[in-house]
Amino acid sequence: MARSIATSTTVGWADLLDFVRPRYQLLLATTRRDGRPQISPVSGEHANSVQCAAEQSVQHRGADTVTTIRITVADQSITAQLAEHPTAQDLAAQLPLTLSIRDFNRVEKIAELPRPLIMKGVPAGDDPDINDIGYYAPSNDLVFYYGEVGYFNGIVRIGQVSGQDSQLIERQQDGTQITIERA
Repeated sequence: MARSIATSTTVGWADLLDFVRPRYQLLLATTRRDGRPQISPVSGEHANSVQCAAEQSVQHRGADTVTTIRITVADQSITAQLAEHPTAQDLAAQLPLTLSIRDFNRVEKIAELPRPLIMKGVPAGDDPDINDIGYYAPSNDLVFYYGEVGYFNGIVRIGQVSGQDSQLIERQQDGTQITIERA
């Protein structure tokens, strides 16, 4: 039977999941790549998704990126690296693409892709960082993150823009055309 209160006792994944699953409102504390803390609301019923996201986050941080892409906006180009997993490589297979971007909640720019990306072998959700490129499966959108969004089911981190380059995308008006191609 699961314990009724949290303690400071160190436990393994199985015991942690047994404690988490019957609860409905939890806060997941993680550390971003730059060392800043991140707190995300999660539901205990999604404990397996949280475990997968945590494992993928660790893999993402250490993964070698293999595909470099060029993103052209208003006659200016920036580069980004795609991750080495099926969803990112499926995007690479669709290139070159010309997409229309629009702002979403003042934290991301989104563009609908011509077809859905493969979701095999990726966690149910993720918590992207600023400068990440993501795929949001429920709406089939390519996403450029320039603000904090937190954990959501359906997000897959597929790459990252270098340094401050995401500011070029952030400044664009709704309806701006971007071209994405292999570098």
